[in-house]
Amino acid sequence: MTKHLRPRSPRPAVCHASARVITPRDRRRCTTSSPAATSRRKPTMVGVVTNRADFERLIAEGCTTYTAYADYLRDVDALLVGLGRDGVEVRGRAFSPADFDDYCAQQGLSPADGDSHLVYTADPVAEDEWVRWDGEPLAEFLLRLDRAHERGLVRRRLDGMLAETAEAALTGQFPEQLLRIAYARGAEALRGFLLRAGVGSFTAVCSVFEPEMPVFAWADLLLEEGGVLRIDDEDLDLLCEVLCVGHALQLPGVLTLSGNCPERGEVGWEWTFDGESFRRV
Repeated sequence: MTKHLRPRSPRPAVCHASARVITPRDRRRCTTSSPAATSRRKPTMVGVVTNRADFERLIAEGCTTYTAYADYLRDVDALLVGLGRDGVEVRGRAFSPADFDDYCAQQGLSPADGDSHLVYTADPVAEDEWVRWDGEPLAEFLLRLDRAHERGLVRRRLDGMLAETAEAALTGQFPEQLLRIAYARGAEALRGFLLRAGVGSFTAVCSVFEPEMPVFAWADLLLEEGGVLRIDDEDLDLLCEVLCVGHALQLPGVLTLSGNCPERGEVGWEWTFDGESFRRV
């Protein structure tokens, strides 16, 4: 959805046809290849199971040859380090079994086919979930992958909500001009809320309510002297996108801001949205 709203940071164009998608079991072959060979297969995509619950599900379904999550993570770490040593640009995506099953059903793929895993991992539609590995410890990389996956799920919900409207019936996309207006209104509202908070560290939560279930987005942020806002760009975009959809579809919602101020200690605010304007609770 964000491509219709505001320019995003440029990313290398990667698609399944050109990306090399590998798994931890490939680590020996990858780390022993010549530099000339590794340069020809950039970039490399790696699907990573980021939590034990998903790993246990793969074991129960017979979808992995690993028997221990620690062994799997050890191989993932070795794979990343080896590729980094060879100068290979690596991007990862969280591998979610539930998400993968839904993807296979939508695309008519067999979940039992190993190639389906590769297609899912490098699906360009999910580019927002790709995270570049910058050499950080594996634990930090897993957290970044998880966060990107969370944002991706929210964006897909928002995209679906917009695509199902009467305004999108003719072209398949919600009118861009209406989105730009709604995004500007959402961004301005968020800016106003943050300016009221003052200096401190906070968590912002935006939600809009639609018939099936609410859509939530959250972000941690730091407000410094002089109105300086420190927040992940992707998180800021997502908060604005949720507010944008609320404005565009005139859906009710809630925004909360809570945290700690140096002068006032613990603080919190809440605003409700009726589809047109916000009201302080």
